[in-house]
Amino acid sequence: MGLFDDRERAYENLHAHEQEKTFLVSSLRSRMMAAWAADIMGKTGQDAEDYVRQVVHAEIADRNHTQHPNTLLDRLSEDLGAAISAATLNQKMALMTKEAQDRIERGN
Repeated sequence: MGLFDDRERAYENLHAHEQEKTFLVSSLRSRMMAAWAADIMGKTGQDAEDYVRQVVHAEIADRNHTQHPNTLLDRLSEDLGAAISAATLNQKMALMTKEAQDRIERGN
């Protein structure tokens, strides 16, 4: 049974690593999106940092309770109003997701 146990542990470790990576990518993407939105809204310094922290914490809390995939987009759309279209938000989200994946892969 040693070989089976080793394989099972390896699979569990791989799954745990993938879950952590997914969380890190999502969190980094959320921070980058919130910072981008803060800049558009003219927030700077501590005000911008507070906004980013608030958005990220709200998304993580919601992700843990509802698994609603568009929480971040809904929040930013509401905060930005007519300043940014839904298409632009979706496009930016895709770009930021790719950037976050690349950064996590590189270990940055």
